[in-house]
Amino acid sequence: MSQIDHHLLMALMNTTPDRIYFKDREGRFLLVNRALKEFHHVTHDSEIIGKTDFDLFLPEHAKDAFADEQHVLSTGEPIVGKLERENLPDGRITWASTTKVPLRDDSGGIIGTCGISRDVTEEHHQSEKLKEYTEALDDQQAQMDQELALAREVQQALLPQSYPSFPRHAPEAGSALRFAHRYLPEGRVGGDFFTINQISDTQAGVLICDVMGHGVHAALVTAVERVLVEEIHGFAGDPGAFLGELNRRLHHFFEPLSTSMFVTAVYLVVDIATGTVRFANASHPQPLHISRSQGTVRTVGDGSEHHPFALGVAKDSVYPTEEDSVKPGDFLLLYTDGLCDLGDGKDLMPDDAQFHRLIQNCAHLRGEAFLDALLDQARHFSGQEDFSDDVCLVGVEIEQLAEPAG
Repeated sequence: MSQIDHHLLMALMNTTPDRIYFKDREGRFLLVNRALKEFHHVTHDSEIIGKTDFDLFLPEHAKDAFADEQHVLSTGEPIVGKLERENLPDGRITWASTTKVPLRDDSGGIIGTCGISRDVTEEHHQSEKLKEYTEALDDQQAQMDQELALAREVQQALLPQSYPSFPRHAPEAGSALRFAHRYLPEGRVGGDFFTINQISDTQAGVLICDVMGHGVHAALVTAVERVLVEEIHGFAGDPGAFLGELNRRLHHFFEPLSTSMFVTAVYLVVDIATGTVRFANASHPQPLHISRSQGTVRTVGDGSEHHPFALGVAKDSVYPTEEDSVKPGDFLLLYTDGLCDLGDGKDLMPDDAQFHRLIQNCAHLRGEAFLDALLDQARHFSGQEDFSDDVCLVGVEIEQLAEPAG
């Protein structure tokens, strides 16, 4: 019966590609399977039986393997799935997942070890390559993060760092117009942009733009816009002409690009000498007029004008100039659609009563406090802390109108 058991054991051992072996307490091989002999390029058992790892491997691996076996012999605890680097005299370096367990006699005494080594050289090499790729990607990501952080600083620097006073030499606290803004890019950089220009002692030009999409490509366009706005300052007093010229220049810039691009925008001119606000719109959300004295919120203008194409779409688009009136205590709000595109069925429309209620909830506040409260109202309404698109808010407080000359 024992002879049959031996043949069955050897048949089982010789059908597996894993290397199976039995050793005595001194680490000498007692029994090996075919896979182990093929691994060491030997044909007969006699070429291995009685030898140790020191005869088959270089000392670097043999010492570690012997130490592991001595640990199993002394503690009776198996070693399972240990990754081993095997150095062979013929120059090969292989990797194996090795399990070693104590070999016991009938009385339970430990008389040696039994080991199974599975060749995982290819898997290890793939793992190492993957590790290298991952480290390279991590390095690239870190570099991209640094570049995006720098791009964010540059983009923030392109936005107004201070606001003009009206008249020009008035102290900030005494300015007839007071400004505030909030800029929240969806990512590290965004595609929203605004400027506030001093046209004269009584006129302020306010531009707000939203580039299609968001991220790096949109941020690059905002940098182009900054340059173009400075180049067309001569048109700043005429909102329709200003947007028309900006459109022509953006169209020229976008035309060679392989991807279609466009920019929505509103440009308005507040005149404290006449108490008027003139504006032109290029497919952008209409500015809002908040009257604190009347407790009302409405869109600027009478809504009779059709808002033409976004900027950069059609070279010869014409942008009509509309007009409205303002008085002290009024507040003008310019915003990008990220404030309303809240997702999850919570999107708001500019003329939606719910949107106006959110604004009215904040109307008792002024300047930055108003803008912060409005953002909080939008977050509470959506149930989300973060906005799904870039958000830019620009507020204009009408503190006083200019005294009539003479």
